[in-house]
Amino acid sequence: MKQIAKGRIWLLGDNIDTDALAPTRYLHLPQEDYSLHCLEQDYPGFASGVREGDVIVAGEDFGKGSSREHASNAMRFLGIKAVIAKSIAPIMKRNLINLGIPLYEDPDLPDACSDGDSVLIEDNRLHNITKGWDSPLPPLQGFIMDIIEKGGLFPLLIEKGGISEMSRPFKDNDRMKEVEKVKIFPAKEKYVDTVVEMLNRGEVLLGPFDTTYGLFASIKRPEAIKRIYAMKKRGEDMPLTMIVPRSRFTDYAKIDDRTMALLENELDGPISIIFIKKKERVPDYVTSNLKTVSLADGENIFMKAVMERIEICGTSANIHGQPPPSTMQEALKQLGETVTIAVDGGPTHYGIGHTVLDMSTDPPKLLRSGPFETKKLNTLFPDLVSEKEKPIPDDLVRGQSVVDLSPSVEIKARKKR
Repeated sequence: MKQIAKGRIWLLGDNIDTDALAPTRYLHLPQEDYSLHCLEQDYPGFASGVREGDVIVAGEDFGKGSSREHASNAMRFLGIKAVIAKSIAPIMKRNLINLGIPLYEDPDLPDACSDGDSVLIEDNRLHNITKGWDSPLPPLQGFIMDIIEKGGLFPLLIEKGGISEMSRPFKDNDRMKEVEKVKIFPAKEKYVDTVVEMLNRGEVLLGPFDTTYGLFASIKRPEAIKRIYAMKKRGEDMPLTMIVPRSRFTDYAKIDDRTMALLENELDGPISIIFIKKKERVPDYVTSNLKTVSLADGENIFMKAVMERIEICGTSANIHGQPPPSTMQEALKQLGETVTIAVDGGPTHYGIGHTVLDMSTDPPKLLRSGPFETKKLNTLFPDLVSEKEKPIPDDLVRGQSVVDLSPSVEIKARKKR
């Protein structure tokens, strides 16, 4: 009989997503480092306690979220040899198989297991050594077993002659490349200074954000900002968002003490917030001559490093009226030859635009719902209203639906009376 795994069970709950398994804010780190943050929020002892041969047993919808391989990479690096769950997200299935980790879906088996049980998996059977029982596992198809036995899809392809053994996995390709007129940089720390230098010269950057890909420019280069509007085919009456570190929001806007405390502790994440601007710090051509400014910092590590070195503004990298792109390739299809420099950071985490909160009004207004939890906003701001000064829909507050409160994807300028 072929032994697949022998170790302890790590019993997890329902809806374990890829951001829990490989938190986005650490993905700029090497695999051996970001893996140490696997499940750190809800299962803080997991990464330090896993041993080679251990098994994850989970509930419903294990591995939902991003298509990136980082989550399954982290599990493999830590030593997980098999995953058993009531249900597994389709993309997670693909990634686990491609990395040579067997997976099994069983609606009842997880309920019979306890955290810490000692188990042995041989062929298609689970032996619970601690509790003294055996259970069959759903059999894996032959081609899946071929991949698993070879340690993953890449080694199997090499053995079958489908790819040269001199080839490198895509993750090892970290050099700048030129595709027609576009210089494409990987989202690696060593390229931050180069990108900042180009922005200082007046280039427009197509780059990754936490929500969608964006177009970014230095706020000191009005000609670059005009280019953004031209590239998007969008009117200049629609203000851009300042992309600045959260700790410097008060440099650009008038923010009261309570809101500043919330910014430091509660409002971190995929949200853009509108305040009364400090005119001496924010050019009118960034804000369409409004008295307000939209501020955001996002969670993308590469862009965080850029914004530490240069004052930039940005907006989604799409033709006005078209869907915002979640990959560099999608953005290039829309923007075509107008792009000259780009950073490829892989698929964005959220895939939809920031939640937009207007704190320049009393009461505050939710202009656009998005990935930031509306229920949390409603708790922090009990008087929160929609753009039309109506109460927030109950379904949205309960988190049961996603409702775009604004009439269009973009946030339009509104003249102050």
